[in-house]
Amino acid sequence: MDQIRELKAIGRSESLPYFFRLCLLVLFLCLLAHLPTKLSSAQEIEGADERIATGTGTIVSGNMALARDEAISQASLKVIEECLIQRLGAQGLANNFERLDEEILSRTKEYIRDYRIISELRTERYVKVLMKVRVNEAILEKRLERMGFSEIDSIHAAVLFLVSEMKEGLPPIYWWGDPSRETSLTQTELALSRVFEGKGFRVVGRSFFPPEEGYDESMLHLALGNEEAVKWGRLLSAQVVITGEAHLYGASKASVFLKTLKVVDGTILARGYRGGTLEGNGGGDRSAVELAVNNWANDMLPLIVSGLKPAEKPINQITVMIKGLKSYKEFRDFREFLKGDFPEVRSVVERSLKRDLVRVSVEVKGDPEALAEKVVNHPKRPFSFEIDELSDQGFTVVIR
Repeated sequence: MDQIRELKAIGRSESLPYFFRLCLLVLFLCLLAHLPTKLSSAQEIEGADERIATGTGTIVSGNMALARDEAISQASLKVIEECLIQRLGAQGLANNFERLDEEILSRTKEYIRDYRIISELRTERYVKVLMKVRVNEAILEKRLERMGFSEIDSIHAAVLFLVSEMKEGLPPIYWWGDPSRETSLTQTELALSRVFEGKGFRVVGRSFFPPEEGYDESMLHLALGNEEAVKWGRLLSAQVVITGEAHLYGASKASVFLKTLKVVDGTILARGYRGGTLEGNGGGDRSAVELAVNNWANDMLPLIVSGLKPAEKPINQITVMIKGLKSYKEFRDFREFLKGDFPEVRSVVERSLKRDLVRVSVEVKGDPEALAEKVVNHPKRPFSFEIDELSDQGFTVVIR
C-alpha cells in the first residue's frame, strides 16, 4: 500500500511540469495568433506623413487626465508647426503668424489623422508623452490654398547668385573668376541670401565646385551673358540664377542691377535697377546694400514667383461610378477618402444611389486618368477595388 501511495505521489510531481509546459504552449499559440494583427497595425500607422513629437502637460489639483490631454495637444501642435515651416519656411510662418494661428494652429485636431503614444512619463508635477502623429496633409494643403498660399511658397527652388560687388577705388569681387578658390560671401550675397531664404528658396552654396572641365573660359568673365549664367546654374544644380552687379558708394549709398534667369530654358523672369540710400549716419555699407537689395526684391520677387509657378491645371467635372457597394458606410468611407487624401479634388457630390451602384460628380484639378492612377495605387484605400471604363468623362470603381 505504501509503495502504491509513493507511485501516485511521483506521478503527481512529474505531471506538474507537464501542466505548466502545456499552459505555456497554449499561451504562445494565443500570442502567435494575434501577432499578424499587431504587425499590420504598426505598419498601417507608418507612412510619409508620420512624425514624432513630445508634449508636456502640467498636473493641476491632481488632475492627471487633464495634464495628459494637454501633453497630447502640445505634441500635436509641434507637428503642425513643423509642417507649416516645411511648407512656408520660417520667415513665411513668422510673416503670417496671426492668420495661421487663427486658421490652423488653434485648430490642430482638424489636421491630425491619428496618433499613437509610444512612451509616457509621469511625475508629481507633469505628464510627458512621446507620440507618433500622422497629419492629414491633403486637408492641410487645401486650407493653405484657401488662405492664398500657393504651391510656389514652398517650392524650395535652388537659387545661385552670380552678382559682382564693386566699391569705389577697388577691383570688383566675383567668385566665378576663379571657381577653385574659396572666397567669403560678399555683403550683396549675404543680403540676397536673407531675402530669398526668407521666401522659401534654397541658396546654392559654393563650397564644392565642379571640376575644371565642367566650365569653359567664357564662364570666367566678370560680365556674364545669359547663356554662360545658365551654364553655371546647370553645373551647380540651381533652378534660378541671379546675375548682375552691385555698387557700394561709401557708407550710405548702394545700387544693384540684377537679372533673374530660369535655368531650364534661359527665360528672363525679372530684371531691374534699384538703389538704397541711408539717411543720417547709421548703417554702413552693408545696410545700404541691404536696402538696395530689398527694394529690388520687393518689386521683382512677385515676377520671379509667378514665372516659376507650374502651369495651372484646369478644373474638370468628372463622373465616378462605384460598383459593388455592400453598405452605405462603404460609400461614405470612399467619399471621405476622395475628399481627404487628394488635394486636387475640390468636391465630391452624390448624384444617384442604387442598391450596389452610386454615381458621384467630382470636381478635380487635372485630368481623370491621373486621378484614377493615384486612387487605385493609394496605400490608404478604404477597401480593395479596380478601375474600369476610364475616359475623359471619368471612371468606374469596381469593388472586389
